[in-house]
Amino acid sequence: MTITEFEQRVLGQQPTGAAHYDAEYFTGEWRDAGNNYSLDTRRKIEDRNPALIKEVFQPRRVLDLGCGPGALMHLLWELGVDVEGIDFAESSKRLATPEVRDRITVGSVDDPSLLPAHAFDLVISREVLEHLTVLQVKQAVANMARMTSRFIYVTTRFHPNPQNLLDFNQQDDLDPTHITLLNKDLLRLMFLLEGCRSRPDLEAKMDWGGKGRVLVLEKVPA
Repeated sequence: MTITEFEQRVLGQQPTGAAHYDAEYFTGEWRDAGNNYSLDTRRKIEDRNPALIKEVFQPRRVLDLGCGPGALMHLLWELGVDVEGIDFAESSKRLATPEVRDRITVGSVDDPSLLPAHAFDLVISREVLEHLTVLQVKQAVANMARMTSRFIYVTTRFHPNPQNLLDFNQQDDLDPTHITLLNKDLLRLMFLLEGCRSRPDLEAKMDWGGKGRVLVLEKVPA
């Protein structure tokens, strides 16, 4: 992909509105194998992830950026982790469990005014960035780097076979709102330019399923 093609595709992207992410999106049966966002389903899918998050990062305060109905938040809460969440869908808060509902702020992951800098020592964003435009991803990366004092843990779906650094897919066969599947190296570069370095040692620990969709970054001290 040339820089001109990249520019045209980036500027032509349209974000998905918050209203799309309603109760049917999160809990409906349209997903393959019943992969919905109910707590019981997510508990099975998350498997060892919540315990690994606590063990690997030993966080004092966690932000789940793009938390949806807060299932991961609830699982971390069960482990005694102090966790908050942000999601722009009003349905997220309504569908969340009572234990974490009041810990969710309704707002956009690319809004730079939501929370103060360095408020969390771990910022998590899992299966979120593929739902954003490239320009929203850029701002979300900046927000994560601003809000963390130490670690960022990201999972997302990447372009399976990019031809160069700029190449990105705008769809897959899983979800029509997956509009940005980046080259993994480009996402690393975005974090690097925000003052974060890669932690491949921690990525290996968190990518226990071997899916290659994990990034772990550490904020470089100023």
